[in-house]
Amino acid sequence: MTTATDTQKIKTLLVSVLTEKFGLPEDEVLSGTSFEELEIDSLILVELALILRKEIGIVLEEGELKSSFTLDDAVAAIEAKDPLV
Repeated sequence: MTTATDTQKIKTLLVSVLTEKFGLPEDEVLSGTSFEELEIDSLILVELALILRKEIGIVLEEGELKSSFTLDDAVAAIEAKDPLV
């Protein structure tokens, strides 16, 4: 079961990676804009999945993170995998 604290940790990690590694503006990431609208392509999503595996031990298969997702959608998909936060 994922707690509110776990959800916030996942969200914080995603925001950190997207802003620091990929140079996206934090306000746009947090605004509910889809990854596609942020110009996040499939290669970035694969790299993001690899970072999540390394950082929190969650394994996301190709296609589990979608360009149509917003930040909150991505957090929900990660939570559904029962991450080790």
